[in-house]
Amino acid sequence: MNLKSRLFKKPWQHKDPEVRSRAVRESDDPELKAQLAELAQHDEAPDVRLAALKSINTEAFWLDARLRESDASILAAADDFLAREVPRSTNSEMLSERLEWFAHIETADLVRKMAQSATDVALRRAALERISAQGFLGDCYAGEKDESLAAEILARIDQKSTLERLSRELRKTRKKRAQAATERLNALQVASGEAEADQTAAETLVLRMEALSRGEYESGNRADHLAEIEREWSTLDAAPEGLQRRFEGASNIVRSSLNRPARNETGQSAGDQAAEQADQAPHSGLQEAAEHIRETIRQARKDIKPAELLATWDRAWNQIRQVSEADQALKEDILPLLRELQVQVEQQSSEKTDSGKQQSDDTKPAVDFDALLDQTAEALESGDIANSHGLIRRIRSELGKLPHKARPGKVSGRLQRMEGRLKEMRDYQHWSHNKHRDDLIEQVEKLPDSGQHPDAISAALKEARNEWQRLEKLEVLPGDRKRFAAPPGQWRRFQNACKNAFDSARPFFEKRQQVQEETLEQLEQFIEKGMALAGEDNPDSKLLQQYMRKSRQAIRRMDDLPPKARGRSAARLRELMDALSSRLDQAFEQIELTKRRLITEAKALAHEKDLKTAIDKAKALQAQWQKAGSGRRKLEQKLWEEFREPIDPLFQKLKGERAEQKEADRERIAELEALCKQAEELAALPDDQLQAAEGRMSGLAGDWNASTGRPGKLNTRFEKAEAKFRKRLAKLHDKARAQARDQVERMARAVQDIWSRRLEGQLDQLADELPVIDQDSEDELVIQLHRTATRLASPDVPDDELTELANGNSDKARQVVVEMEFLSGEETPESDRKLRMDFQVRRLAQRMGERDGGPGLEQELAELVRRWYASLPQSLEHHKELSARFARSRDVLENMFGG
Repeated sequence: MNLKSRLFKKPWQHKDPEVRSRAVRESDDPELKAQLAELAQHDEAPDVRLAALKSINTEAFWLDARLRESDASILAAADDFLAREVPRSTNSEMLSERLEWFAHIETADLVRKMAQSATDVALRRAALERISAQGFLGDCYAGEKDESLAAEILARIDQKSTLERLSRELRKTRKKRAQAATERLNALQVASGEAEADQTAAETLVLRMEALSRGEYESGNRADHLAEIEREWSTLDAAPEGLQRRFEGASNIVRSSLNRPARNETGQSAGDQAAEQADQAPHSGLQEAAEHIRETIRQARKDIKPAELLATWDRAWNQIRQVSEADQALKEDILPLLRELQVQVEQQSSEKTDSGKQQSDDTKPAVDFDALLDQTAEALESGDIANSHGLIRRIRSELGKLPHKARPGKVSGRLQRMEGRLKEMRDYQHWSHNKHRDDLIEQVEKLPDSGQHPDAISAALKEARNEWQRLEKLEVLPGDRKRFAAPPGQWRRFQNACKNAFDSARPFFEKRQQVQEETLEQLEQFIEKGMALAGEDNPDSKLLQQYMRKSRQAIRRMDDLPPKARGRSAARLRELMDALSSRLDQAFEQIELTKRRLITEAKALAHEKDLKTAIDKAKALQAQWQKAGSGRRKLEQKLWEEFREPIDPLFQKLKGERAEQKEADRERIAELEALCKQAEELAALPDDQLQAAEGRMSGLAGDWNASTGRPGKLNTRFEKAEAKFRKRLAKLHDKARAQARDQVERMARAVQDIWSRRLEGQLDQLADELPVIDQDSEDELVIQLHRTATRLASPDVPDDELTELANGNSDKARQVVVEMEFLSGEETPESDRKLRMDFQVRRLAQRMGERDGGPGLEQELAELVRRWYASLPQSLEHHKELSARFARSRDVLENMFGG
């Protein structure tokens, strides 16, 4: 990171996503190029990630984004790129990611495109698995390059018309595919009952026999194939007449070729030779030269010229671009004849040179031409064109030094053949290098649109130029008249392509130069500020260290400066670092003095009796230590250990006290949790045990309230358990009161009913129908009502007495009802208005005489209810009216206090 980037944030680091996105799209900053991968994967804004992905624009990043992202725009862009890139290239390292991406594709056109044109077999297979259209599968079968995949496609074709079309269209271009389609069609016809198995098998055997007659069969002996096909034909029950004629005709052709008596010089029959060469044959020119040599030798003519025959073979052999196994076999076959011709040539040369043996020794060749020729032959065989060219020039030069008649004819002949071979090799080299140059031009032409970093473009241009020069040096050899090997038009294309590629990167280099100049300016300002700081009387040590650290970073980043200014800037930075180092030494000495004083004060804390005071002073000393700053690293750690030695025991002691307090707190919390648990257990007791546990709950509540420092959670827990207990207990009390009230109501109704039935003359039956009460009942009102019922049912009590009692009770009951209506605010009938007024006056006088205000409303209601039940039985003519008024007023009063 250079100085500018440390002082100012880059646009792609801005908080605003729009600013970051625009910077990623438009900036050519090399630092941005280095951060593109991070932005593409981890930036929080989808627009920024999309812009970064478009700038990188490689398959790996688009695949990762397609499988990881959820933003619709990124997914669409990824699919668009991958739909163009994936079908036209193979990438085994990312095959699984490609297949995972393709599994998300639902566009039918893209699926069909992948099935037909994807370079990767696995992608084509995945696409074909999603296609069921029989016609399209047939087209894919016809054009599929991979045989195994083609077999899979054929196995999925069940439409007979498609199989018939494939068998018809592929018959001439791809015979094996056509035969497989025919066999598939026959199998389907047999399965559907449209044809018999023997008929389809006969058609297959006829096709195999016809192929064998044309020499089209796999490895092995032709006769063995014929015998195998005839054996399978004999197992058929019957075959159609047309197939029978076709089979017999093809088999006769095969037999006639096998029984042909003619044999070539190798002793091999023509039929066997054709069978062996069905897959591969020698070069036609080489084969013609071999036949010409054999035919000439077979005629045994006297005018045979061995040198010409050898030259014919050498020319044919030199025309071969790539030697095949058949070519090598033909050479080995004719090699004895070639050796015989070579011997004849040597004999003729020896005879010609015998007449010149009488010449003086100075005319004899002083050079071992045979050794040089052998070296040249080895160089040619190894493909060393430069060495071969040099050796041939040397031999030609040495031959030129000899008189014409003294030049060995054998050497000249071999040399001529080697020169022809060398020329062919150089022509091939020139042709191959021109293709390589075309590839270089194509690569350079692609550089402007490749999206690579400008530095990478520059490096690629340099590498391309070096490669071009290397090709030139390989082709332009010593003694050549031409100065350049590449054609002029090709050279101009290369120059234009290099110029265009460099022009595409030129803005970046200009921008980088501008940035380097700005960085140089900022560095000079930084150096000036640093020198000014070093010249101050009392500079801040931390600031000195910051400048020293930045100076060290800057001197390691000289590449951020213009090349011409790097040496001078490095010298100025070293000067600044020397000045800063001198001032830092002075500052470190002052820091060390301060910290030694703090160490002395820390040791004095051992005599402090109050631990809290000692801890406070230790913390103050620590703050002063931090404020003093950092000294030399080697001494800083030693001083720090001396400073901590007297302080650490104080904090250890404080830590022990806190641990004890923490243990006490844990015990207290455990006690509180035990109280909560007991309260929860009491709250969960059965209803029959709840009343007896009320005292225990009160005791727990007292213990809880007496404890201090209760945590909020435990406090809520205990209050919840206590509230649950109180609520359940209140429900039990309400239930008991309701049961008691029901019992009183039943007893009251029984009393009034007994009185009514006695008046109706049913006294004899009442003794047996008296209400029964619990002998343990302590409710005085229930007991009183039961006594009244017993008296009413007793025949010993006169009716007049009971009638008088009922009438008197009616007056009492009326008085009770009037008082209840007054308390409840209900209207009183006109006939009882005087009673209500009299009660109101008496109540007012009573209230005025009582200082405490008298009983409460709830107590008054309970007394009135008791008086009402005590007024039973009542006269039948008033009971209904009074009981209705009583019930209405009672409900109002109970609602007033929630009873």
